[in-house]
Amino acid sequence: MKKRTKLLTGALTVLAGVLLLSSCTASFCSETDKAHILYAFDYGVSDYYDAEQEGAELPEGAKPVFEGNTKVYYTVNVPTNNASGIGRANGEAAKAGLQTPSNTYFVKVDQYVLDNALKSYKGASYDTSTITFSDVVVALDQFGYQKFSGEKLWDNWTKMNQDIKSMTSDPANGITLDDIPTNDYLTLYKNGLNTIISSYRSCLSISTAEFGYYGYANGAKYRASDKVPVQIEAKTWANAWNVNGKFTFFEGLLVYPIGWLVETFVSSFKNGGVAGGLAQLLAIFLITFIVRSLMLAVTIKSTAANAKMQQLQPEITKIQNKYPNSNTNNYEKQQMAAEMQKLYKKNKINPLSSLLVMVVQFPVFICVWGALQGSASLSSDALFNLHLSDSINTVLFNAANWGNGSAIAALILFLLMAAAQVVSMLLPQWIQKVKRKKIASLGKNPAQTQQQNTMKMFTYIMMAMIIFMGFTLPSAMGVYWFVGALFSIVQTLIIEKITANRAKKKGR
Repeated sequence: MKKRTKLLTGALTVLAGVLLLSSCTASFCSETDKAHILYAFDYGVSDYYDAEQEGAELPEGAKPVFEGNTKVYYTVNVPTNNASGIGRANGEAAKAGLQTPSNTYFVKVDQYVLDNALKSYKGASYDTSTITFSDVVVALDQFGYQKFSGEKLWDNWTKMNQDIKSMTSDPANGITLDDIPTNDYLTLYKNGLNTIISSYRSCLSISTAEFGYYGYANGAKYRASDKVPVQIEAKTWANAWNVNGKFTFFEGLLVYPIGWLVETFVSSFKNGGVAGGLAQLLAIFLITFIVRSLMLAVTIKSTAANAKMQQLQPEITKIQNKYPNSNTNNYEKQQMAAEMQKLYKKNKINPLSSLLVMVVQFPVFICVWGALQGSASLSSDALFNLHLSDSINTVLFNAANWGNGSAIAALILFLLMAAAQVVSMLLPQWIQKVKRKKIASLGKNPAQTQQQNTMKMFTYIMMAMIIFMGFTLPSAMGVYWFVGALFSIVQTLIIEKITANRAKKKGR
């Protein structure tokens, strides 16, 4: 019982180590990237209209965006969706009994953001009377994100609120202290948006471009769609060693190179005419093959030793059967250990060599996880409506996804991944079970039985952990584990065949 407790404790320690190391896998999202993402979740309350096209069909209550401008009008549409910054903050404020800002404040914010965007786009002295609908669209699309940027994230937003508050001192500005938000509301708003974007880490890109799909379900009129891609800055290998001002060893050593390969493969496949979702799938297949092949090259001696040890299992079983009381009798225990050591030495096997495999696999697994999670390309496009940057459980637990087919795709991926993992991890045990049946047992050996039960329990725990993480991590990891499991199955069968042939030649 004590050994089982130790085994369970060890497994939990491994899980804790995985979670700890994964938390050390830094996000490649820069302050500018985050500002772009934030803007997708709050681009204001103003819906803009092209008066030159719509003319008399402008909605009731529409007002000119600038005094004297007859080209662009706007109406107020305060979002109520909990995924938007304003909608979430208003909802939380209502629950807490806090005062929410007036529409006058939200419109002032939009005017402030639009004015700064137009200054960046048209120049500081632009003529408000000549601004067109196209100018508004381009300016906000290119520079609206500055609402949340600055020297640090939120700097411009903080200054904007200070400036709007200062406007209340002059009645001519049309805004009073009753219109502006309280500090508690601003805290709710800021914390809410930080919560929304905290899960987005797909910012590892090798070229500056638009990636992903961000936003919510009732966007402003000038937007092409509700969920939009945002601009992500290119990251270099030099950046990977110092992410956001912190020295990041694993990001530079493995995460960025793996991510670079993902981005390169996806881009190459798409340029070759392959659809985006399929290009991502093929890229992960290649990454899995490359990573697993390199790991096999590094651990080939350990892998061969493990295979040879499995091939010796009949002889090991015979030795264990000679000492049925080794679990309680120290003399038998020592004799059995001596014979086992002699057998290992004769066949040039180090029983601890399997530890090398684990030492290599653990950080590589974390780094692949970080690379696939951080890949900007995997956050764009979809395969059967499934975005590989989304976790399987998130997709399955969203009722809307069962209608568009993405939940079905996620479920099939999970079942394939889980089945492949079960086969790959239990295959060595199944092979050994067949071999043991060919050996005449001299009786039950408690030490042997306990060892076998311990190994089974360890395998089951590790298998359950991988399946659980495959359920909660990005779908790309599910694909990686599925392909990796197939690789392991083929590797096990090939090594078993080679060692069996060698054993026959030696007459064993």
